Amino acid sequence: MFQRSIFKSLQRASFACKRDLRWQKSLNQRSPSVLFFYSSDSGNTKSNASAGSKKPGASSDSKKPSTSSDNKKNVGRDDLAAENMFKGSPRFTQVFPKVTFSLRRDPRAEAAAAKRSMNIQPMLTPKNIRKMGGRALILVIYFTTVGYIIYQVFTYLYLVYTWPVAEELKGFKARNLMYLATYYDVLESQPDKALPFYERAKKLFLTKGADPKSLAIMHLELNIDRCRYELGQLEGIEERLTDMLERLQNMADQPQERYADDKVAHHREWLSSDMLIQKLVKVLGPTYFDQGNMDKAIEIYTIGLQAVKALKLSVAESFDTKDIIDYTTYDHMNLKEASLTYQLGEAFYAKHDYKTARTLFQATINYCRGHKSHITTAPRLLPDLRSFVDGWICLDSAAMVYLARMLIDEGDSSGSLSWIVAGRKLTSTDQHYNNKLCIRCESGFKTQLGRIAELQGDYQRALVRYREAYDYLYLNFMDKLEDKEADVARLEAMRGQMIDN
Repeated sequence: MFQRSIFKSLQRASFACKRDLRWQKSLNQRSPSVLFFYSSDSGNTKSNASAGSKKPGASSDSKKPSTSSDNKKNVGRDDLAAENMFKGSPRFTQVFPKVTFSLRRDPRAEAAAAKRSMNIQPMLTPKNIRKMGGRALILVIYFTTVGYIIYQVFTYLYLVYTWPVAEELKGFKARNLMYLATYYDVLESQPDKALPFYERAKKLFLTKGADPKSLAIMHLELNIDRCRYELGQLEGIEERLTDMLERLQNMADQPQERYADDKVAHHREWLSSDMLIQKLVKVLGPTYFDQGNMDKAIEIYTIGLQAVKALKLSVAESFDTKDIIDYTTYDHMNLKEASLTYQLGEAFYAKHDYKTARTLFQATINYCRGHKSHITTAPRLLPDLRSFVDGWICLDSAAMVYLARMLIDEGDSSGSLSWIVAGRKLTSTDQHYNNKLCIRCESGFKTQLGRIAELQGDYQRALVRYREAYDYLYLNFMDKLEDKEADVARLEAMRGQMIDN
């Protein structure tokens, strides 16, 4: 029994080998480029169906002509092989070419091979550089154009909201010309560009039927004369402003017609006859002062102070202690009063009325100290609701220059030093070095130090101080240098006489 079972097992194995050889032969005839390894169920027998591994008797069988019955049998077997090729047992595995790697790799060679295989082109070629440059230029032009348009739109809205034109002035084009003139006049500080737009707007308003005696037209005429004064076009300004002042004074005695000059604080700062008088005095007063007519300048500055005090009363009537803007508006009224007080003190000093001038300059310093105390208690106090210009800067130090100058005129050089030291602390620690008043204050203190040295007989040090004062103004592109040049020339002449002697 045992021998019989062994024989049957060997017979089955031989039959399976013959069957597998026939399958391999049929597969090689269909796709001879694909080679397979065979793995039996037991995993002990393997065969390779290659072209050169044929048995001796296989060639004679392949050359025999096949009959129809043989073809039917072969077709059945081939279908069976195709069905069982990729499922169950036996299993077939595709043979891949063997890949060997070198233990010593060359990075350059590998990079070159990868570049050749991927066909990588260099990025910084002249064509790519031109292409990237063109795209960058297009982006820059696009964002610049968009940014400029956004800036212009927001600037226009800011002007419309902050400097509204009176409703009685009609005409879309004329109103936009007013906004454009305000932009150049207030925001850019370019009166030469603002003046033609003001004049064109006035003509258009008058053609639209605006009343030439209304506050709105007088305000526009005042802006035109102020721009002309800043440009040095003084012809006819005195007569026009004097006539306008008389009309405004007559209106101040009557019930005043008011409209909002600023929508941010429309119930706080009115464009009334008092407001226009205060603005007019800032142009007409310096005009008389430059002419040397101190009596007329004092008269004009006094009228301006009266108008500001009346304006402060109108602001106090609607003052709200819970609103920070009311404190800011009242602080602006104090600034207008302090500025006119300082200018009135200059006129009295030029008239050699030192007692009145000293009182006015002391009052100016007190106004500045009150403003600084308000800043300490109310840090949210704004410098200006519209132009954001702090007019308080160096106003107290400018008054100190005149106080020191009067003491030197009276021969009290030691007493003037206290004002010089206090004033220089304010100007030297100030952050706004481009402020014209601060520049003139520093130059004025240097001049007073030169005068003290001259009184003490130290002419060499006095000449150095006078030159410093002149250079400080000259290097900061300031005008009206005649007084400083005269001081330097006078000391140089004195030094020449001393050398000759």
